[in-house]
Amino acid sequence: MKKLNVVLGVGLLALTAVVFAACGGGRSTAAQLRLEITAPSGRTVTVDTPTQMISGIVSDPSGTVTVNDVQVAVDNDGSFSHDFELGYGANRIVVAATNEGRERPLTRTINVNRNLNLVLMSPEGLEIDPKTPIVTGENAIMISGRVSDPAAQVMVTGDRVEVDEEGNFSSLVNLYYTLSTLNVTAMIDAVDTPLTTLVTVHRAP
Repeated sequence: MKKLNVVLGVGLLALTAVVFAACGGGRSTAAQLRLEITAPSGRTVTVDTPTQMISGIVSDPSGTVTVNDVQVAVDNDGSFSHDFELGYGANRIVVAATNEGRERPLTRTINVNRNLNLVLMSPEGLEIDPKTPIVTGENAIMISGRVSDPAAQVMVTGDRVEVDEEGNFSSLVNLYYTLSTLNVTAMIDAVDTPLTTLVTVHRAP
């Protein structure tokens, strides 16, 4: 009788082990949820674009993914992407994923700072380095460039210039002195401080 009890006890332990393994070792499938952000590549980035692509992959394609509480579509392989509209300055973006049976969502936080960007080009079509003077033998110079937001107002030596739909602009500036410092400023209501670049032009005799 004692031997029978031992056999039954061993069998019961084996059955319990099988059931335990079949249930995932006592851990729910929801606990294995994984969330990876593939873009942007860092958790803190600085851009000059009006939107930021947020993409990633979740280990459970049936799960729900939100970007700042807005639900986004998840493909069959668990991948997802979403264009997030940025305001100027700091933008805190929270990506959350959850699935059935998981009480708390799995989250990732991304900090994106949007700046206004101004690039100036020389008459030769090269990007101007403010630290390097431009040398010309002419009495006037064409200053052109591009601002990252077409809604920005651009001033060249105090005069407002037209900005096209892509942010491009140009202005012909007369040179009255051998050495001139040209002030180019871009400003927009959403940015507190105007963006200013000084260009030094040396007029050769």
